[in-house]
Amino acid sequence: MCTLKRFDRTCEIISNKEICTNYFELKIKAGNIAKYCLPGQFFMIGIPGVFLRRPISVYDSKKNVLSFLYKVVGKGTAILSRMCSGQLQVLGPLGKGYDLEICKELNYVIVAGGTGIASLHFLAIKLGKNKAKKRTLYYGARSKKDLLCLDKFKEIGWKVVVSTEDGSKGYKGYITDILEEKVKDSDVLFACGPMPMLKKVVQIAKEKKIKGFVSLEEKMACGVGNCQGCAVNINKVIKMTCKDGPVFEIEEVEL
Repeated sequence: MCTLKRFDRTCEIISNKEICTNYFELKIKAGNIAKYCLPGQFFMIGIPGVFLRRPISVYDSKKNVLSFLYKVVGKGTAILSRMCSGQLQVLGPLGKGYDLEICKELNYVIVAGGTGIASLHFLAIKLGKNKAKKRTLYYGARSKKDLLCLDKFKEIGWKVVVSTEDGSKGYKGYITDILEEKVKDSDVLFACGPMPMLKKVVQIAKEKKIKGFVSLEEKMACGVGNCQGCAVNINKVIKMTCKDGPVFEIEEVEL
């Protein structure tokens, strides 16, 4: 599932607010770009003074406004976090998004870790238009300070199950431990987060014969498949995460 439109455009910053420690929500005035975005897709965002653009998933898309959720992890995102106004060069939407047409009458399960919640939040909004029996978010983080936008999921009708590694909120441990107990073969699963979590999610899904999709997080330099720096093995074929993904069917992925 991939959009046919791609733009390389200068966009004005509307806001860039810290929503909790080291996590920011960036909003830009995107014009007609917003209507072409699909959940799971991303943009390569140019940051002043930084050579390579940074890949950031679409967090939300409304009318002519695009939102991005990101964590400050290095020089580029640190510079970006200090930009409260001005303009950014953005390339996108890029990549293949989640399949929104899959199994509309079954239960939807979203599994998120860290900032993987960003693309899954956009997905949850879109899935709200489908007639699923039940919608559940399983969200794991290191501590409660790393849990993001839980209220937004609850507002759009999702049941939320939380775990933290330090036990500061919800179940103490890994979210995949809960998932393994609760997920059923009548569920459709969507996941995004750190690789150790995704490996376990894929294992659980395959053992229980559950269909679904995972979004892989790989380092990207170009975002369009030219540099081949984000190569992954998909169904015994080398593919580019940025161009052929970042969303792949679970049954194809070997992690």
